[in-house]
Amino acid sequence: MSLMLKNTINGLDKILFDEIPKGSVILVTGAEGTLKSGLVFSMMANYVAANDEHGLYVTLEQSVESHLRNMNSLGIKKEDGLHIFDYRDMRMEWMDSELDLIKTTEEVIDSYKEKHDNLTLFALDSLNALYSISEKDIMRNKVYNFFSNLRDEGLTSFLIMESAQSRISGQFSQFHQTEHYLADGTIDLGIIEGKGGVKRYIQILKMRAAKHAMEKHQLTIGDNGINILGPIY
Repeated sequence: MSLMLKNTINGLDKILFDEIPKGSVILVTGAEGTLKSGLVFSMMANYVAANDEHGLYVTLEQSVESHLRNMNSLGIKKEDGLHIFDYRDMRMEWMDSELDLIKTTEEVIDSYKEKHDNLTLFALDSLNALYSISEKDIMRNKVYNFFSNLRDEGLTSFLIMESAQSRISGQFSQFHQTEHYLADGTIDLGIIEGKGGVKRYIQILKMRAAKHAMEKHQLTIGDNGINILGPIY
């Protein structure tokens, strides 16, 4: 039985009423510890498990082993159709030369598409890591083409970006405005403290061509992974 992306997380269809259009580039933003990687990996794993398709998860911050340990601790299992690529073998090259990571990432995507005709999902974890080992001004000039190339490849893409967001939802620093303008959607994760204690939340700030709720909804971790509960007031 096939599965839509909006049904890959328990409760996601309560805030995302239409399917994410194929080929969209989605930013997944939030502070440290807000389950950005877990949300994206869970969506991709559940999707490829139910569909005859493949996904590619590229990590610049962790090894495959470390990433899988973190996912297992959240109750999220890797599926055969979800492939993980890390840049561990290239780290020495970063120290010795200026490696064009966007070009390299596009080459990695092409190599996986050659192996799997039905590669439809892509994730990069994270944009911050990519920028940190590259010249920011040069990278900014390449971001537009990178986003366009992902769309041309027909990949529904999730780009994870750690960001310091103000308490007023939707107000981002100048450093991150370019990505938000270029992206087709923005899913923001955060932590909020109230009378009921500290809670994680998810909020869809933008999703082109798809209807969605605007309120913050509680995000929890259960025995079966990530769940989305009701709105946080």
